[in-house]
Amino acid sequence: MDSDVVGVVSIEHPLVAATIERLNERGIKVFALISQLTARCVVGYVGLDAWKVGRTAGWAFHSICKQPGKIGILVGNHRFRCQETNESGFRSYFRENPNGFELLEPQSTFESATIARDVTELLLAKHPDLKGLFISGGGAPGALAALRESGRAQDIVAVGYELTEATRAALLDGTLNFVISHPLDLLAKEALAAMVRTIDGGPSFPPQSISLPFEIYTPENL
Repeated sequence: MDSDVVGVVSIEHPLVAATIERLNERGIKVFALISQLTARCVVGYVGLDAWKVGRTAGWAFHSICKQPGKIGILVGNHRFRCQETNESGFRSYFRENPNGFELLEPQSTFESATIARDVTELLLAKHPDLKGLFISGGGAPGALAALRESGRAQDIVAVGYELTEATRAALLDGTLNFVISHPLDLLAKEALAAMVRTIDGGPSFPPQSISLPFEIYTPENL
């Protein structure tokens, strides 16, 4: 089946870039969804401003933590540019507003709940004085289970990424304090509209980049 435009969610990788370039040579335009991609041609994008996501997460810890201290960071895979940029924005916020917070080195979950659980258990054991946990990548159900079962969930401020069944339940029982999420209905609508525009615009019309507003959830607005 022939396509005029393709939407893809992928890690940043030379093989992915090469594939996008081959598609471009065939006149097929590409949109990166959720996580930005680069290539030697114009690649569209529909998703959040990840820098602002990270800075907003930093603001949340700064505002909610009763006292400053260590904050653990979980990422799914650094090759997802959205997660890498989330972390950069997060650190940027605390460079400007340090106030005694210490950001630990990020731990990779490889988008696995099992690995996220193991990593979180090790993090909690190694840092009994942990004050916060930023779950900015995949594997959130495992991390939340470890935090919940540790008995320390009420003492640790936790910020999550994406409203899912697991993060919703964690907000309701107090394991999570704050969630930043994609507006999924709007994401689908804007992605399809952008794809249609780039087809209607003809071969010389480049794919557009669209930054969506993100949704914020707390236990009080579910």
